[in-house]
Order: sequence, then C-alpha cells, then structure tokens
Amino acid sequence: MTELVVESIAPERVEVGDGISIPTAWDVIVTGEPGVPGAIRLHGEYDHALRRAVAATVRVDRVGEGDEVTAQVLREARVQWLVAASAFRIVTVAREGGEFQPLSSYLADVRAHSDRTPTEARDQAIVLYRIASTINLAPLKFVSDYLNVSVSTATRMMARARQQGLAADLITRETYNRMQQDEQRRMTGPHRVPGSSPSRSGPSIGM
Repeated sequence: MTELVVESIAPERVEVGDGISIPTAWDVIVTGEPGVPGAIRLHGEYDHALRRAVAATVRVDRVGEGDEVTAQVLREARVQWLVAASAFRIVTVAREGGEFQPLSSYLADVRAHSDRTPTEARDQAIVLYRIASTINLAPLKFVSDYLNVSVSTATRMMARARQQGLAADLITRETYNRMQQDEQRRMTGPHRVPGSSPSRSGPSIGM
C-alpha cells in the first residue's frame, strides 16, 4: 500500500490566484509503491514559468538487503502522480472571509454544495480548474468530478468563462479554440438526430 509522507514544507508560499496558495517547495517520501522495492524521495517546487507544481529532484533509496535500484525500478516511479498527490496535501484555498483551509476541506465543501446558481457554478469551476492546473491534474476532468457534471458541460462552462474574460490567464487561445472545436463536433456528431437536443454523458448545469 502506497504511503506518502510530507517531510518538509518551505515557509514561503505563492498566491496563484482565486485564493489558492501553494508552498514554493516541499519534500516527500513515498513507500509501498508497486514495483518499487524502496523509498522514493521527491523534492517538489512551484515553477513560476510553467505556473504549476513540478518535480525538481527524484531519487529511489533501497530500504535494505535484497533491494536493488535498477533502471526498471526507476521507470516504475509515478513521478507526475507523486507531484500531484503531494501538492494536493499542501495547497490551501481562502474562504470568503480570507481564512485559508486545506484543499481537501475546500473540495468537501464544494461537493456538499449542490444547489448552485449558474454564476456560482461558473466561479467554482474557475477555482477548480486553477487548482488542477496548479497541481498538475487534468483540469476539465477535475471540474467535472467535483461539480458532478459531464466533461462536455465543464468544457462549456470554462469556454464561457474565458469569453467573459474570467479565465484568459488559465486557458490559452489555442486551448479555447480546441474547446470550441470539440463542442462543435459534439453538437454535429453523426449520431445526433436533426432538431434534437445533444445528449449528455452526465448531469449538467445550465449556463
């Protein structure tokens, strides 16, 4: 069973927007990873150029006699997952009153709040998208999971947010164009009956 322990966190933090804060650096040790007979030590940092969490260094230490660090063992280390899993534990999000709460608490509050207005849903989608981008997770899937909507609905919400000038720093013009193309393909797909409403793969929030 994988066990991840945060060993140290830098006191300096970066405010990435929408009340989201992440330390400039942190260290974790991971044991029990499948295929890795040893301990993985990862030093993570927030990269200002990439605007997300990254692995600065990764090493594998053998635990004891009989263990060996080989090229195969190194390939088994899930570096991107470790970055995301460790960053998930150290990101904080500001409440309306300015008090910061752990990311897990914020996400629990989001899931518990099911009666959102379209504006509230859009604003939460922006925060969720920024969180996922910061900790190196697929942002549209993250929005979809925590708002309990389909990925296509999450795509429309974020495209609309960018149109309104609320997510231009999150979504590049190229990504926005791709969103529009994906939505157009969905609307004009070969299985759509003319004059019918497009099908949805999950619950949707009207925008």
